[in-house]
Amino acid sequence: MTELPEPVTRSLDAAVAAEHAALWVYGLATAFAAEPRVRSALDEAMSTHRDLRDRGQQTLRDAGNRPPAAAPAYSMPEPVTDQASAIRMLVTSEQECSVGWRAVLDTEGAEPVRGLALEALTATARRATRWRLTVGEEPAAPPFPGQP
Repeated sequence: MTELPEPVTRSLDAAVAAEHAALWVYGLATAFAAEPRVRSALDEAMSTHRDLRDRGQQTLRDAGNRPPAAAPAYSMPEPVTDQASAIRMLVTSEQECSVGWRAVLDTEGAEPVRGLALEALTATARRATRWRLTVGEEPAAPPFPGQP
């Protein structure tokens, strides 16, 4: 891959950083997963987030850029004390990933990474909807995923 325009690099950096944070949040949520179906969904989501992060990092490397590193820990906007609060944090994390990938799509010059960004935005929006349904949050699906 050739060089990416600077705005695309910045937006892809932010999307990869959101994926790092999502993986940390999913790791935290596993400690509170009380139901086998929730644990299974967590495992599946972590695998997908890991893949998206890795592909985003590789895209940045292929363009001659250094991907952002994961932080050692992330702060939560509210305490995580049980499965329901963990799932609410997953919704927040998926929303942040959606915003990151939507920003990549909206960036002029993003054609080389548009397919990855669209795939990621779709996946994060679907997972956020699934988690909202799990905890009975309304509306379950926002009209335009990825809008801040």
